[in-house]
Amino acid sequence: MENYVDAGFAGQSLTCLIVDDSAFARFHLRRLIQSMDNVLPSEASNGTEAISEYRRLKPDFVLMDIIMPGMEGVETVRRICAADPFARVIMISSLSHQEKVQEAMDAGARYFIPKPVTTGQLKKAIDEVLKTNRA
Repeated sequence: MENYVDAGFAGQSLTCLIVDDSAFARFHLRRLIQSMDNVLPSEASNGTEAISEYRRLKPDFVLMDIIMPGMEGVETVRRICAADPFARVIMISSLSHQEKVQEAMDAGARYFIPKPVTTGQLKKAIDEVLKTNRA
């Protein structure tokens, strides 16, 4: 994460919340995150858990699946961003859900990565959302 310094995070550990109903997807994203310096991941398996974990952790950024049973990613983003307008949410989904991606962006998400996620895509997305300042 070479751009942490530019984004004002030099020397700091970052926190990340990974939200996906698929244990395999969470495992994959956790492995990608753990390969980066100073990023500490947490997980939630659905929207309700995500909101609770977001309140508890106040993570620096969130990786959010769009399609989940119960509360979908779009509604979860809407609620997180209503509570924290400066939340940095990166949506992750297959390209077949483009209408949901736009809904999520309209709800406050700041970036979108198509599945399957690569390390390069993830680093670029994180660098971009970290450039946005918190109040």
